[in-house]
Amino acid sequence: MRVLVVTNMYLSGNGNWVAEQVASLRAIGLDVDVIFFDTQKTRLHYGLSFPRMVRAVAMGKHDILHTHHTYTLILVDLARKLTGSRIPVVLTNHEPEAMDREGKTRTWHPTSHLRHSLRVKRFAARRADFVIYVSRQLSDALSVNGRQAIIPCGVDLERFKPLDQRQCRQQLGIPADKKVIFFPANPRNRRKRFELAQAAHGIVRNDLPSSLMLTGGGISADMMPLWYNAADVVLQTSFCEASPTVVKEALACEVPVISTDAGDTRDVVHDVPHCWVCSDDPRELATRILEASSHRAVGARKHLLEKELSLEQTGRRVMQVYQRVLGG
Repeated sequence: MRVLVVTNMYLSGNGNWVAEQVASLRAIGLDVDVIFFDTQKTRLHYGLSFPRMVRAVAMGKHDILHTHHTYTLILVDLARKLTGSRIPVVLTNHEPEAMDREGKTRTWHPTSHLRHSLRVKRFAARRADFVIYVSRQLSDALSVNGRQAIIPCGVDLERFKPLDQRQCRQQLGIPADKKVIFFPANPRNRRKRFELAQAAHGIVRNDLPSSLMLTGGGISADMMPLWYNAADVVLQTSFCEASPTVVKEALACEVPVISTDAGDTRDVVHDVPHCWVCSDDPRELATRILEASSHRAVGARKHLLEKELSLEQTGRRVMQVYQRVLGG
């Protein structure tokens, strides 16, 4: 089976989860080609990449075309029309703004309003032959009939695993005698709501004056396992998420997660010891941080495997979608 993945996020972000999914598909024997265009540099790349899409579709070398964004799907569908191709298209929707119905992360920019448009996302989903939603919550928000499956983003259990906390702190230059809260997101990302994390930490410091809160945003993917394992607690305070990889990465390292009710976090941490989903009240978040800070999330890796959230497991589930689409 030969698959063409068309994506605007193959190399972006700390998780690189699309790249990891491609690697997992290749590891189980699929022939996967990738067209990547970086819209972080300029949104003109949507248009500039279109000729490449048309050429790739026109060549007819692939059995499945898999795209990872609403607007990429629209371009791919146009390329099919121009070439007369009948190649089936699978869309993975992982767009958290679909659940931001209050518009808390919307800006003045016209493209922000487009990103938040459920009408556009539903149109794209109906144009796909099969839709993969990365969370049940996202599927419920869009509520589109048709062939679909819930397949969350997988986590690399070989890379993210428990490590000695003291050694990790020594390597990163973090004091060994401090309680450390790790906020793995970029504090400048409005959707991550860093101000709520700061408010919770301010309350924590009433009991633990020397506690530290460390933030992500500029940490390489290879270094993230060290930062998770150096922490006593991982904190997520997002307005909205789809299926946050940071939660699964932290659990793979068996580090407790304290989070707001974002995306599928509640489903993922359910029954994992010392992990809680809280309201937006910083006092509740602080209370749970203090409770979790002296514990580890023992058994969290087994929990991830039971939920089929390893890279290999999610890769095989995506392959099964391809087989269903092709009628095999």
